[in-house]
Amino acid sequence: MLRTARKITAATLFTLLVAPASQAAEVIGHRDDNAGGQVSGGFSLFLIGGAAGGPLGAIAGGLLGAWAGGEAQQQAGLSGDRYAVKTAQGETLSFRSPNRQFDIGDQVKIDGIRLQPGH
Repeated sequence: MLRTARKITAATLFTLLVAPASQAAEVIGHRDDNAGGQVSGGFSLFLIGGAAGGPLGAIAGGLLGAWAGGEAQQQAGLSGDRYAVKTAQGETLSFRSPNRQFDIGDQVKIDGIRLQPGH
């Protein structure tokens, strides 16, 4: 019983130490994010190019597909949002934000790989 309690305590402490703490940041830039279209287009044409032209066809197809997929996503108006933020430590980081929109100058919290509104 005591051994189990120690394991649970150790696991809890480890989780708290490893879990990333959220940090404050300010939005300093915005640009369109077309990663979804690039990945799907690149992968599709990678497979088609590989079947048609072997290894070189796969490489050429993947590059062409990534470009075409990103362009198609942008032309369809389905681009996501990517924000540049400056942390309190002076680092400049880039984050995708598919569910929230921010303006330049907004205070945000970095929560793992996503941005949350700051308070």
